[in-house]
Amino acid sequence: MEEEGMIDQEMQHCRKIVRFDPTISTANQGDFIIRNACEHVLYDCFPVQLSVAVPVRDRLSKVSMKHVGSADYAFVCGTNLLSSDMLRQRMWNIRLRDAVMMRCGALHKRELLNFRLIREKFQRTHIILLGAGWYQYQDEPTGYTKRILKALLDGQYLHAVRDEYTRQRLLKLGITNVLNTACPTMWGLTADKCAQIPTHKAERVVTTLTDYRSSPEQDAQMLTMLQKHYREVYVWLQAVEDYACLRQMDARVTQNLHLIQPNLRDYTALLASGGIDYVGTRLHGGIHAMNMGCRSLILAVDNRASEIAKDTNLPVLPRGGNLDVLEERICSAWETQIDLPTTAIRQWKNQFRETDAEKVP
Repeated sequence: MEEEGMIDQEMQHCRKIVRFDPTISTANQGDFIIRNACEHVLYDCFPVQLSVAVPVRDRLSKVSMKHVGSADYAFVCGTNLLSSDMLRQRMWNIRLRDAVMMRCGALHKRELLNFRLIREKFQRTHIILLGAGWYQYQDEPTGYTKRILKALLDGQYLHAVRDEYTRQRLLKLGITNVLNTACPTMWGLTADKCAQIPTHKAERVVTTLTDYRSSPEQDAQMLTMLQKHYREVYVWLQAVEDYACLRQMDARVTQNLHLIQPNLRDYTALLASGGIDYVGTRLHGGIHAMNMGCRSLILAVDNRASEIAKDTNLPVLPRGGNLDVLEERICSAWETQIDLPTTAIRQWKNQFRETDAEKVP
């Protein structure tokens, strides 16, 4: 009986957590880096939990919507899935009707005008952003985007977004309970962790390309530069489509490269072997390398890396910028000094701590 009581007591603290999971139906290994970081954060916040994953790229099934509706919390895990036109750009494949069904469940016709009932049901379903970002630099959001985001996102709990551009977009939509926490993949890059990252150039380097922002000329210049200054150059295919970028280049540029297969296991093993830098266009390929203790330089091809770098001092240069600047950065010694928004991160986490003793000061 005493043992049963202990089990009952522990289960009282169990929370049903739904993750809107970017790894479902993806070929991009960066989504797995994001998912792993978000899982780590959520287990820190909810040590006793029942976890359910639902997709962001595919339409939600009725079963998935029931899971969201019955969850204590549902977290939208990372990625740039918010956009100014969520009707046509479905980075988050969700519709206004889905939002209402998730938060209200099936409503009888006589309940459709019972706004008090609908409001009460909305308040019981908490859909919260965890490191989400904006798709690209875009025009002002449409009226539909405003309606669906206000219908989806919880109005009580604080949302975590990865950059100030995203926060400002949401503020203009009237969603004011938002913190700029940087990406959860970066939350482990503390001052102590950064101090362990080498300051001088290694003998080897791993790089990445980006298929949807391909520039054969600029990518070839980067690869030529890396082969000039490193003994061995590896290319990790963060997405299998990135291989097409290599095939567009002259064989003289690519013939001495070492390919790393498009999976996170092989990439992590290479980074763990030590004595290797990262210089490439994939944001999360670079962040993962930093978490593995490698000196990293990310070459920005869109708003993702550029916006995060503005707030956090993430080592970023624009791809296609001055080649002399890139060469100097590769060859010179420099420290990795990430400026994490620790107050915002702590504030976001502490809202889920049930007692003052659990809160991180």
